[in-house]
Amino acid sequence: MGNDNKTKKVIVMVELLAQAGAGIARHGFDLTDFGSPEKFQMVLRENGLLASYRRITHRSSTDRTLKWYSFEWKNKRVKLITANNPLTGDSDRPGGNKERGYASYIGIEGEPSAVARVAASIKTHAKYIKDENPTDREYV
Repeated sequence: MGNDNKTKKVIVMVELLAQAGAGIARHGFDLTDFGSPEKFQMVLRENGLLASYRRITHRSSTDRTLKWYSFEWKNKRVKLITANNPLTGDSDRPGGNKERGYASYIGIEGEPSAVARVAASIKTHAKYIKDENPTDREYV
């Protein structure tokens, strides 16, 4: 049993080192509102992310009946994750209120220059950003 935990720790360390060596950057935004789907579309268009959407379903490890969603757009250089889908208004919670233009939490990761460009686009087009972390995806 002890060796399994050591193996898991080594795998996590190797993955972290590989990410650091690969120059993976991260950026996060707290509660973010674009005001309209069109403003968020501008972010996607400016960064080559329009054609790469998918909804991801997450489940609680302690209660498998609990689930929530995140929404992802990505290309070979960068990945953009939102808690809510600003294009459709879909919420991160099944049956939640639809609010088009509202992204809620945002996470970006990928090549440093691509992450910086997406972050700049978000700052340009969002009408409200509660807070941000330029070094981590701490919000989502």
